[in-house]
Amino acid sequence: MSGPRVAATRASSIPRPSSLGDAIVGSRAAQFAALLLFAALIRCPAWGEWNFGIDDQFYALAGERLLRGDVLYVDIWDRKGPVLYLIFAAIGAVWRSMLTYQLGATLFAAAGAFGVATLARRIAPPRAALLAGLVYLALLSRFEGDNLEAGVFFNPLLITCAAMLLSKLNLLRQGRIDAPLVLGFFAAGLAIAIKQTVALESALFGLTAATLLLRSVRPIASTLPHIFVLALAGAAPMLATGMWYYANGHFPELWNAMVTSNFARGYADPAIRVKRIFTMAGMLAIPLLFSGLGIHGVLRARATAEQKDVLRLVGAWALAALVLIFAFPNIYVHYAQSTLAPLSVLCAGALAYRRPVWPMLAVLIGLSLVLAGTFHLADRWRARPAAQTLVDYVRAQTPSHRLLVWGAPSYLYSLADADPVSPLAFAPHLYEGREWTGHDVVAEVHRTLAARPETVVAQTPLPSSPLNTATVALVDAYVRQCRTTRRFTIYDHNGEQVHTVYSGCAR
Repeated sequence: MSGPRVAATRASSIPRPSSLGDAIVGSRAAQFAALLLFAALIRCPAWGEWNFGIDDQFYALAGERLLRGDVLYVDIWDRKGPVLYLIFAAIGAVWRSMLTYQLGATLFAAAGAFGVATLARRIAPPRAALLAGLVYLALLSRFEGDNLEAGVFFNPLLITCAAMLLSKLNLLRQGRIDAPLVLGFFAAGLAIAIKQTVALESALFGLTAATLLLRSVRPIASTLPHIFVLALAGAAPMLATGMWYYANGHFPELWNAMVTSNFARGYADPAIRVKRIFTMAGMLAIPLLFSGLGIHGVLRARATAEQKDVLRLVGAWALAALVLIFAFPNIYVHYAQSTLAPLSVLCAGALAYRRPVWPMLAVLIGLSLVLAGTFHLADRWRARPAAQTLVDYVRAQTPSHRLLVWGAPSYLYSLADADPVSPLAFAPHLYEGREWTGHDVVAEVHRTLAARPETVVAQTPLPSSPLNTATVALVDAYVRQCRTTRRFTIYDHNGEQVHTVYSGCAR
């Protein structure tokens, strides 16, 4: 009798396929590996393309300029936070290549997805949590985060803060904080130093922590210092930045870039804004629908008190991000990236408690990928050779490396080993009619043309309305005396771009 019993025991100890799958899905290392693989698969069609996104390539250029000694906001100008450019500088220090930046961004995207899955495990089983991570990656691609956009980098930091806060709710209710919670708020501060607008979500986390501390059993006098420490941790990255710029005599430039320029610039006409509001609402309708179903599913499954805490915080996070999008004067597709983490977490409830799952995945993941720029495969196939032809020609026509990029592809400066003459190396800052940078853009164009660029690469037509007629007229007059004109078609995430290359201009 002992023999059959031993055999039966051994047989029962061998996991069945379903339990083995659950064990793999339940492993955090296996989840991260799966999410990293999926991120690589859906993002790799654009790998090696330097022209995929207009913002993306400027971030790479600015990071490389910092490595060459330029001072951000002084020698090269933009209005994004300093940590974004420091990330690109750090990646560029490893290897100056667009592929390197894209590989780094893929790691950040996978880290964000893993954070989503980790949060989702608080309201759903591991399998549904993993699917929520996959949903996040697909939605990120749908909302123009399939390359190097800022949301790819700040979302994992906000997720870190949310995860730390949720894990310390009971500690806060006791009127206490600890080092991991402080680090979580420091991560939120780093996110703000990538893009200032995420301060609203970070403030929500801070308000939650402060409310719990003030309502705790401890006296207010003993909890106020804790609130101060958390606030200081969140403010530390920008405080340190301000102190550095003040010490080096450049605080006015920092203030102009971070604050003044954002309020002084012009924004879209009301009619255009209303149109974009409806477009954005339509694009977000599917993740909003499934996140609502997810909340309902978790509550119907008799949510625990801890799960209700997660739903409240993550739901408020999603609401804050949505309010920010629709309240902002300009509305662009990539602005929705800040909503994707909380919405994906909430979708886990639908994936766990609604059946069947596959139609939901087809809509959330399949449809997102079909509409993503990386899956415009015909353009992706043609993009690299077309862009390389342009680069080879520009290099050949610009032996002294004096170049003016008068359009979107600012990374051409790096590829041609040319130094931008003006801090406004991102050409739209010079030719957009509603732009305001605090610089005299006419004087900047005069100075750039006085350096006698050998080659001018002009996007045709310039992608802006209205245009700055004064600066456009100056460049138009300059290129009329160039010896050679040649047109090239290259491709970005939206499709074809036409560029006219004027060469032999410095006579």
